[in-house]
Amino acid sequence: MLDEEAFTVIEPVADKHFVVTPFVKDLADQALAYLKADLPIHFCGPAGTGKSSLAMYVAAKWGRPIVMIHGDEEFKTSDLVGAE
Repeated sequence: MLDEEAFTVIEPVADKHFVVTPFVKDLADQALAYLKADLPIHFCGPAGTGKSSLAMYVAAKWGRPIVMIHGDEEFKTSDLVGAE
């Protein structure tokens, strides 16, 4: 069972200091295309690479909140959706 302390719902706010490079724009456009197709997106990678900032930017463009899920190497899909 997922511990409710493990996630946080955040209302995005466009940060005027967020730098949109061509690479970031391409990532955001691709993420928005997935969302428009009713598909989920999941940004993953090393700490400090801008995943949360990108998620906030995309969510602000989409006009929807995001859910931040905090886990570690033991966090599994079954923690989110359950297991039989």
